[in-house]
This record gives sequence, C-alpha cells and structure tokens, in this order.
Amino acid sequence: MISSNKLASDEQPPAQGALRRTLSRLLPVGFAVVGIGLSMVLGHLDAKREQSEEVANLAARLSGVRGALEAQLRAAFAEAEGIAQLISTDGRISDSHFHGMARDALASVSYMHHIALAPADVVVDVYPRDGNERILGLDYRGLPEQMPLLASAREREEPVLAGPLALYQGGRALVYRRPVFISGKRGVKFYWGNISIVADIDRLLLAAGLRPETGFELAVRGSDGKGAEGAMIWGDEQLFEHALVTSSVQVPGGFWQLAAEPRGGWSGLSLFCSPLFLFALSCTGLFSLFVAQLNRKQRLLELRNSELHQYQVQLERLAHYDTITGLPNRVLFQQQLSEGIAQGHGLAVLMLDIDGFKQVNDSLGHPMGDLLLQQATARFLQELDSQDRVCRLGGDEFVFMLQGAQGQVNHQVRALLRCLQRPFDLNGNASLVTGSIGLAWCPQHGEDVDSLLRHADTAMYAAKESGRNAWRPYQAEMTDRLHQRLELERNLRRALECNEFELWYQPKVDLFSGRLEGVEALLRWRDPEHGLVSPAEFIPLAERTGLIIPLGERVLELACQQLADWRAGDGLPGPLAINVAALQIERSDYVTSLASALERHDLPASLLEVEITESLLMESQQQACAVLSQLQAMGVATAVDDFGTGYSSLAYLRALPIDHLKIDRAFIKDLPDDDDAVAIARAIVDLGHALGFRITAEGIETQEQYDFLRNAGCDHGQGFLLGRPMPAADLQRWMAQYPVHKRQR
Repeated sequence: MISSNKLASDEQPPAQGALRRTLSRLLPVGFAVVGIGLSMVLGHLDAKREQSEEVANLAARLSGVRGALEAQLRAAFAEAEGIAQLISTDGRISDSHFHGMARDALASVSYMHHIALAPADVVVDVYPRDGNERILGLDYRGLPEQMPLLASAREREEPVLAGPLALYQGGRALVYRRPVFISGKRGVKFYWGNISIVADIDRLLLAAGLRPETGFELAVRGSDGKGAEGAMIWGDEQLFEHALVTSSVQVPGGFWQLAAEPRGGWSGLSLFCSPLFLFALSCTGLFSLFVAQLNRKQRLLELRNSELHQYQVQLERLAHYDTITGLPNRVLFQQQLSEGIAQGHGLAVLMLDIDGFKQVNDSLGHPMGDLLLQQATARFLQELDSQDRVCRLGGDEFVFMLQGAQGQVNHQVRALLRCLQRPFDLNGNASLVTGSIGLAWCPQHGEDVDSLLRHADTAMYAAKESGRNAWRPYQAEMTDRLHQRLELERNLRRALECNEFELWYQPKVDLFSGRLEGVEALLRWRDPEHGLVSPAEFIPLAERTGLIIPLGERVLELACQQLADWRAGDGLPGPLAINVAALQIERSDYVTSLASALERHDLPASLLEVEITESLLMESQQQACAVLSQLQAMGVATAVDDFGTGYSSLAYLRALPIDHLKIDRAFIKDLPDDDDAVAIARAIVDLGHALGFRITAEGIETQEQYDFLRNAGCDHGQGFLLGRPMPAADLQRWMAQYPVHKRQR
C-alpha cells in the first residue's frame, strides 16, 4: 500500500518543472515588456533633456535681450539726469543751455524723439520745436490718463516710464518722466516740475535686438511699468498663455515682462527620434543583467544630463567670460586675436582704460562701479561691427580687436571715446568719466598676440600722460620712454632708501609791508650721478607708482626737523607751508602722520600750513574736506594751491575748512596788460576776501605784477622777483640781507 505522503512526493517534481517551463517561456516576454518599458522611459527622458536644453538656450538668449533692453533704456533716459542736476543745483536752466544739452542727447541716441521741460507740470519748452509746437503749454494735470503715474513719481521722488502713449504730434512712444526737486532754505526740498524724454518705441526695441529676423518669437507687455497687469507693448499676446521662458525687465517705476518661444514652436517628444530609445529597444532580448546595466547607464546619463552639463557650462563660462560684463576674458580674447592674426588681414588692437573709474568706486562703492562697467560695455557694443571683438582684462581696462581700413578704425576709436563722455546714471547718481586709448596695428607694430597687446598698452599710457580723454597710436619711442620711466622708478626707490631728497624754501612776502610772512617747502632730488632732478619729472612718477606716500612722509620729517633747527638757532622765517598729494589723502592716515611728526620734534601746530591742490579738492571732496577739518582743529593752517585751475567756484569753497587761497601763476603771468587776466585776478581777490580768505599770488616775476596785485588788495606774494627757491643755508644768508624791519616777529 502506498502512503499519501509518498504520492505527494512523487507528484511534486512534475508540477515544479511545469512551473519552471512556464516561467522560462514567460521570461523572454517579461524581458521584452521590461525592456520596452525601459526603452520608452529612456526615450522620454532623452526628449525631455533635449527640450530642457532648448529651454535653457532660449532663456540665455532672452537674458541677453533683457540686458540689452535695460542698457538701451538707461542710455535713452540717462540724458535727463544732467539737466535735472543743473535745475536741482541752480533752480533753473537757461533756454540755450537746455537746447544745447538736449541737442547733444538727441544726437547720441537715434531713437529719442524730443525732450520737454514742464515746471509745475506745464510744458514751457521742448526740443526740437519743429513738429512739437502743439505740446507747448500742455498741462499734465488735465490729463487723467497720464497724471496718476506722474503723481506717483512725484510722491516716490523717482522717475517713471509711461507708455506706449499716443503722442499729440502723432505716433506712439515711451515717455520717461523725471521729477525734479530743488532745495530751499534749511534743506527743505520743493517740487519744481518734471523733465520728459520721449523715445520712439519701435526704434528703441530694434536697437535692443528685438528684430523679426531672430530665431525665436518674442513678446513684451507691461505698459506704464505694470508688468503682467500692463497692456501689450510688442509681439503676440498668446505667447504669455503657454510660455515656458519668461523674464522681467526693470524699467523706471516698475517692470516689463518678456516671453519667448522658438519660431515654429517647441520640438516634439517623439520617441522614434531618440537614439537612446532605439538603442534600448534593440537590447531588450538580452538577459536581465544587461537590462540592469542599461538601467545603471540610464542613471549615469541622467546624472550627467542634470548636473554634468550644468557644471560644464559654468566652468566654460568661468574659464572664458568675465562675470561682471559677460564679455570674453583675457584667455578667450587671446585665442580670438591669434585667430585674427592667422587670417592675414590687417587689424588694430586697442587698449582702453576708463579715466575716473577709481573715484566712482571710492565714492559710490563697488556695486555702482560694476554697474558703470556694465553700462560702458553696452555702449561699446553699440559702436562695434559684427567682426570686431572686445574683452575686459580686469579692473577698468578693456581691449578691442577691430578690423577695417585705417579711416574706419580711427572713426570707431573716436566714437568709443565719445560714448564714455555721456553721463552714466548709477541708480540716480550721475557720474562722468572719460577714456584713454592706445592703438597698435598688425603687422606694423607686431605680428603676435603679446607684442600687439604690449604695444597697445604702452600707447594707452602715453594717451594718459597727454592729459587723458585721448587716444594715441603706438610709436617705437614710446617703448624707449617706458624704459626710461622704469629706470627712473628704480632710481627713485633707491633715492628713498639712500636719503637723496632735500627741501628748498621759497619766501612768501606781505605785498603791503614787504615783511617776510613765511616760506614754502619745495622738494628737490639730488641724484649722485645726474645732479638735481626736476620735480616735474619725478613727482608725477611718484604719484603713479604710489611712492608719493613714503615720499610725503619724508617731506614731513625733513620739514619738522628744519623747523626745530630754526627754532633752536633763533632763525625761524615764519610758518612753513608743505604740499600734500592726492594719494597721501586717499591711501594713508595723513593727519596721524603729521601729528606724530609735530610731537616728535616738539613743534606747535601753528608753524605748519598744509597746501592741497584745487583739482584734488574737486576729485575727492568728502575725504579731502574731512582731512582739512581735522588739521584745522589741530591748529594747522590750510590752503588751496593752484586756485583757478580746477573749475571750482568760490561759492562752493566758502563751506570748506580753508584759511588761504593761492592764485595759480597762470593768472599772474599776463598781468597787468591782459584785460581778462586783470578781471580774473580782481574777482578772485575781492570774492576771496568777502569769504574770509587770505590771498597769495604765485609766480610774481616783474615789478608791474607786484604793484598791480598790491593795489588790487592781494595779501601775499611768491615769485622770482621776491625770492627764488633755495636751500636752507642760502635762505639764512638771504634773510640776513633782508631788511630787519620786514622780517616777521
């Protein structure tokens, strides 16, 4: 008898075998199903990746359009800032001044239509008049569609951008409303009115790159700066209904919205267009390990497509492009220049340095300096042709590669200088800068990258030395002068180490009594090989290299030591005046250095007078005024040297901590025969006295000049007629021969 357990045991193997066979038959089908499913997933992800790249590329292009549009808007309406600053300062602007500034503005921005002045929001003047007569007398307060936005600008004290609006003259345009305020008594601000700049919107958008021939569809909305709530400005409104790529454009008083999509629509998600799908589908018959490997490959591909691609883009950007301006950097530009040289065509290399950029950084901060660089870049790009190249080397230095005939290149160089001369609007701060450009031609001035860049840089420094706001082509003697300058710098450093400097002294005389009122210390360098070196030769070099700071410390020490010697020998000629340079004010603690020198030699502060040039006072007003205030508080007298050369006004100087004005020799040399010189000298003396200043005339060389200045009321004088600069020993002999009753007690 067979047990039931034995029967069950005998029947189990056939059942298990059938199951295995069934699984074996189903396994290929299962692999096929799994493989097809995975293939579809791979294909879908690949298509999505392609679409993501398409979106990213279009977003990058839209970002460029946004940057160009913001730059064009700043360029179009920055011209109002100069006019507003004049009105805010003076309380008015003359018709001729307004028309002149407006004419220059319209000449620099082609799409600007007109500029209107509206004190109390009533249009009283417009430029140009032709075609715009109808708006004269227009009262914005009676325009319900425009007045609310203007009222908002007045309340916030910020400009707004209205439009597009239908003009009374016909057509549609953008209107930039700039409210203007003037300061009354006790600093109270009053609303003066507004300045309106009208720009042709289609031409402005065209200049910013919104052209029908671009490879993508583009739409702009946000009239009156209302963003998504504003009306359409340009393009098809339907783009905003399904837009994958949008961007915001900052405009005065609000923002616009941009939307874009590829011309013809986005690419489809067809699996059969995906190489990965076809490849995976062909591998579905392989065993499960191979399928697992495909899955692993998919994960690696995903990682590379969401991360690796982004890293590559970022690294490529960092390696070849400037992060502030978006321009190629030195590495990429050198490659472009090398390719341009290899093509064998004539080309020019330009080195440009922005004059006055440091003052912007120091006074407004680095973010505003970066904004100036970005706005300058936008202006540069407008002046270049498609085959030209530009890069930012660093700081405020740019280098260009221009291709074309000499006349065309010269025209572009002048255009680059002019585009920097227009005021920059740095978030409400109007800043003025200029440029210095050096030019090197290939192959005349070099046939390789290094030679062309080096010679263009040398020519640029020659342009700076010629007075800035200029350009110079390279010449071989410039390199010779550069080598001489380097040798002079080496000798100057040696002179500081070896104490080769000495002070000479020029008397300052009371023009009424003839009494000696003190002396001015003048630095001299006695080179052991070349003898006396002219200060006009080494002082500018010391300022460029920063050596003026230790040199200024040496002057302080020599001056205080000499004063101590004179006091000990009862030979004091009076107060001693010393000059301070710009870098001493900007980069050193000058007040502490002077106080330490006085304490070291046990000298009263009243024996020193510090002279600061008018140009330094105008360039670094806040810092210079702070230093002068501290010096006055110590008891040190303060003076403005070379007055009349820095274009400041006596009305401005009256608020500064100054005791003394020194009239520059340029206004003395033609006295008393030149009527203009006579008028200027009298005006400085009379107004200076009215403001409480003592006046000294420099460069008196004739008795006629002396007599005129004394009769005009000038207090003191210096010059060869009275006494030349001389060493301390010679000054003592000069004082011994000088009438005793005229020496200061």
